[in-house]
Parts: sequence; structure tokens; C-alpha cells
Amino acid sequence: MNGSRASVLSTANVLQKLHLLVGETRCRIYDWKHNVRTCGDVTLAGLEIVGGSAEHGAPYAPSHPRFLNDILRKLDIDFPRYHFVDLGSGKGRVLLVASEFPFQRIVGVEFASELHAIAVDNVKRYRSETQRCRDIECIHGDAMKYSFPEVPTILFMFNPFRPAVMVPVLRNLQRSIERAPRDVTLLYAAPFYGELVEQETSLRCVAQERYHNTYKVPR
Repeated sequence: MNGSRASVLSTANVLQKLHLLVGETRCRIYDWKHNVRTCGDVTLAGLEIVGGSAEHGAPYAPSHPRFLNDILRKLDIDFPRYHFVDLGSGKGRVLLVASEFPFQRIVGVEFASELHAIAVDNVKRYRSETQRCRDIECIHGDAMKYSFPEVPTILFMFNPFRPAVMVPVLRNLQRSIERAPRDVTLLYAAPFYGELVEQETSLRCVAQERYHNTYKVPR
């Protein structure tokens, strides 16, 4: 019995490592294909951070292009009416994938100077014959001070920060929604603090999937 269990665990470990290797390979192929550099996890230690919330931020880890494509394709929206906003945009991969969809405008907000600079460079270097939105802005700033566009918005977050930052960001979002009622959808990947979304805003969870939750303003 112990031998069988050990064998199962060994096989599971091998499969997990293989899965990670395949994912990393696909990510590097994405970078090579589009002439960008979005791969590689980055800790915040040693980076120049805007504002005083470095201790509440999460390390940079790029979202997988296939995952991003899948969740954006599922959006039942009139894309040209919407802005797309990525909070904690890192090296800009999410912005680049989003640019394959006909959003009206795409914005990324990043507080680490070094990551922001890479994102700006990636936006300039990005090569794709199927790119459908070229109005992309990379903002070097604190997400707590970001003014949300008062237009229909798709908001993306990949667990970018802890509650000390998350709560003020959500409260700012709620004030924006109250000032200008509109359609806002939050795609929250690795939603460790998902309960805060419904506590601090009028957004409600409409879907829970393996890697992300989707929240919307009730109609």
C-alpha cells in the first residue's frame, strides 16, 4: 500500500513538473514570437516602488497567454465600448494579450519602476498582425491613487496586492461607480481576497472558475 501511494505521488510530481515546463516553454515561445520579454517571476525586493505600499504588493508572475485569451473570449460585450484596465500590470503581458481584442483603450498600472519600464518597452516592441487595439497606456503609479475611467470597463487583477492596498482600491472603484453608474466587470485571478470585492463594492461574483472569479455590477 505504501509503495503504491509513493508511486502515485511520484507520478503526480513528475506530471506537475512537466505541466510547469510546458507552460514555461509556451510563455517563452510567446515572447519570441512577439519580440517582447514578459517571462520570469520577479520579487519586489530591491525594486524602486512608487508610494509606500511595497510591503503589501505581490511578486510579479506573468499570466499565461492561453488563460488570458480564454477569459477574454468569453466576455459577452461590445468591445469597442470598453476600456480594459490591469492593476499591477508588471511587464505588460496582460496588456499585450488584451490588445488582440478591439477594446477602445487599454491601461496598465504598475508601481515598480523597473517593471513599468519593461512594460513600456514591450508595448513598443510588440509584433502581431492580429492586434486590434493600439491605444495602450502604461501608468507608473500607485493603484490606490488611480482614477478609474468613467466608461464601461473590464478590470483585471492577478492577486496584485494584499488587503491594505486592496481595500482603498476597491473603495475608489465603488466611488467611481456611484459617480458614473456603468457596466464594470472584474476578472480577479488567484482571488485570495475575493470576499473584499463584495464587502467594499457593489460588484457581485457571477462565476467562479478554476483560476479566477468574475464579478459584475448587478443590472
